[in-house]
Amino acid sequence: MLQLYKISGDSLYPFYKNGQRVVCRKVWSDTPIKINDTVVFEKANYGLMIKMVKSIENFDYFVEGTNPYSVDSRDFGALKHDEIKYKVLFKF
Repeated sequence: MLQLYKISGDSLYPFYKNGQRVVCRKVWSDTPIKINDTVVFEKANYGLMIKMVKSIENFDYFVEGTNPYSVDSRDFGALKHDEIKYKVLFKF
């Protein structure tokens, strides 16, 4: 299943710019997630977010933005695989 999202903000600038669109693929339990993949997930108190996977330990995914002021795993901790909704395939 594919999903189209519009980037809002500069959390991953210069990789993804405000207003740019990305095409994402639904993540299933067997979908591989690797370091440097860009993923979409939802976090309570933060809403829908897009970040890059920076490290993986014991099936926990530590995600970060490229902006030093980005809200990411440094604020809310690592993600479990089942928290990741989509994986970005490409931008346009």
